[in-house]
Amino acid sequence: MGHYQSGAQTRRVPELLNAQPCAYVEVHPDTAARAGLAHGDWAHLTSRRGTTLARVRLDTTARLDTVFLPFHYPGAQAANNLTHPALDPISRMPEFKVSAVRLEPAPHPPTGETP
Repeated sequence: MGHYQSGAQTRRVPELLNAQPCAYVEVHPDTAARAGLAHGDWAHLTSRRGTTLARVRLDTTARLDTVFLPFHYPGAQAANNLTHPALDPISRMPEFKVSAVRLEPAPHPPTGETP
């Protein structure tokens, strides 16, 4: 179960929100270990453009040099914090969301609080 597109509608459905309450980053276990992270840890992802916060999900099928972050979450968990805001000059569609990031441990939010 998960959210659809930006989550503008699905994050209003309590069952879906409870099933997927916060952003996550999928990362290979070896990559996570090199960053000092384990499954379920909070991580900061930082690019030249900004920082976002997500829970770590280990995925043995992920590439060692790639992380995946969904864009369904707002605020401190927004994937768009990391990417360039460029739009196609004709269609006004956003460019493909790709960004080099640094992955590092983040402090846990207070108990019961989702950033």
